[in-house]
Amino acid sequence: MPIDDDYTPSSKIERAEAILKAAIESWNLLDRESRRSHAAPLFLTVSKQPGVDAGSFSHRLAQRLTEATGANWFAWDRELIEKVSVEHGIAKDVLERIDQRPLSWIDRLLQDFSFSDDTPEAIGLRADKYVMVTIRALAEAGHAIIVGRGGVFVTEGMSGGIHLALLAPLETRIKYIAERDKVSAQKAAAYITESERNRAMLYRQYWPKKQILPETFALTLNSARLCADEMEECVLAIIRKRESSQ
Repeated sequence: MPIDDDYTPSSKIERAEAILKAAIESWNLLDRESRRSHAAPLFLTVSKQPGVDAGSFSHRLAQRLTEATGANWFAWDRELIEKVSVEHGIAKDVLERIDQRPLSWIDRLLQDFSFSDDTPEAIGLRADKYVMVTIRALAEAGHAIIVGRGGVFVTEGMSGGIHLALLAPLETRIKYIAERDKVSAQKAAAYITESERNRAMLYRQYWPKKQILPETFALTLNSARLCADEMEECVLAIIRKRESSQ
């Protein structure tokens, strides 16, 4: 059952790779004190309920933000972050820098695990670590829209972050999955249940003391009540206001 589309065009990978390399270079050139003395770059995280099309929304939003602000905004969904940071090994540059800081935020999450092992668990944890440091680097570079993967927690405490939540009624989400993947409503509902369980496991593993609460987000959008243009306009208004006050 092809629920998730893992295909990412090579041209998109190449562009993402170039953006990520530039983000890492910028991130490495500025030490921590320098970053504190500059206005924090803006970035977005998008948390969603399973069955809400956050990918299309985020890519459309990145295009509109680029047109409206003149800055090069880019949307990073789960598949793209994983492909670029893990498969291409780019995040190792950031990882080496972060590992020089004793008990850094990411090391504290994973200090009990050995990353020299080749067990499936160790490989999975290593991949998660690469993804997390990639997210952090992208957020620090700014103009990134980070979809899912615990981005709201990974970027916690970064003043440039604007955290969004996308939701919709369960029946709407079931219908979307069923139509997108040409499966029965029953199978779509089962997928949503499994996705919610997997997300809960991810949060328990890395952020056991954290909860997703309404006050976690700057803005919550119901995709069943708002069209894409309306949701994008809500975010554009916030970005314009933030940029004008910097």
